[in-house]
Amino acid sequence: MVDPVAANDQAEAPLDEVERLALRGLQGRLSPDEAARLDALCAASPEALARVRDLGDVWMLSAVAGVKTPSKATLSARPDRRWVLSAAVVLVAAIGLGVWAFRPADSIVYAAPSDSVRIVALADGSQVTLSRGSRMRVEMDGRSRTVDRLTGEAFFDVAHDAERPFVITTGEQRLTVLGTRFNVTPDPEGLRVDLLDGRLRVEPLDGGEGVILEPGQGFRQHRNPGVVQIDIDGAAAWTEGRLVFDDVPLAEVASGLLRHTGRTLSFASPEVARLRFSGVLRVDRPQEWTMALESVLPVRTTTVADGIRVSPTDG
Repeated sequence: MVDPVAANDQAEAPLDEVERLALRGLQGRLSPDEAARLDALCAASPEALARVRDLGDVWMLSAVAGVKTPSKATLSARPDRRWVLSAAVVLVAAIGLGVWAFRPADSIVYAAPSDSVRIVALADGSQVTLSRGSRMRVEMDGRSRTVDRLTGEAFFDVAHDAERPFVITTGEQRLTVLGTRFNVTPDPEGLRVDLLDGRLRVEPLDGGEGVILEPGQGFRQHRNPGVVQIDIDGAAAWTEGRLVFDDVPLAEVASGLLRHTGRTLSFASPEVARLRFSGVLRVDRPQEWTMALESVLPVRTTTVADGIRVSPTDG
């Protein structure tokens, strides 16, 4: 016979863990493994997801009231969701929208696990997909929305807000948007930006001349920075587990595979690395990569400990 008291204790234990992780996340102190654990708990339990949302509501109302870091006792309270919504309306009506413009910005660091992507829903309604192992810091207040310290690839779907531009600083560039969808890759050889929808301004942090991107255009910060035409369908394909390459050197293919799978593509010579490849590689099907490379290029492949070794067929 099941002990109802023991069963209730087991049910509460995950919620205690959810609360602990959610509070750390609201303060921007979650590690990638902790973030993945919290995501898993919320996906497995509607009650856990509701608890995280409740904590976020109390945190928001505390910020409106002028409390930068609410006490644990305040956050531990489980609010009635109807009260949360009505209280938010009353507070805004009573003190006006100015409180949002002048309260301190909330700064949160988001990170994806080392072995999978993470989809982040931001407070303004925007959504960001982080590639495996990627990180970013987000700050938002009544006047601005900013992202910095971006490492790894990220796809942004930004909610329109004409009063609060969405600004990303990465490397030597500043990206400014009002509402758009675009992909950002802090490539070792230079920043890569691909625009799918909307308009996006890319400008140097040192005050140099910037460019305005239209849908179907990308920015490349290589030896000769400039605007290029892109494949819109392929720009964000990695969010669905596909890497699309259009007449690029094998060295660039290697960078993409390493970034999204952790597996290496090494070359027998610099000449092999410069061979150009077009095709689609699935990140979850490494067994198909060798066939794809050998079918379109004069190369042979060998499986090694951490990936694939590529050699010329005549070598």
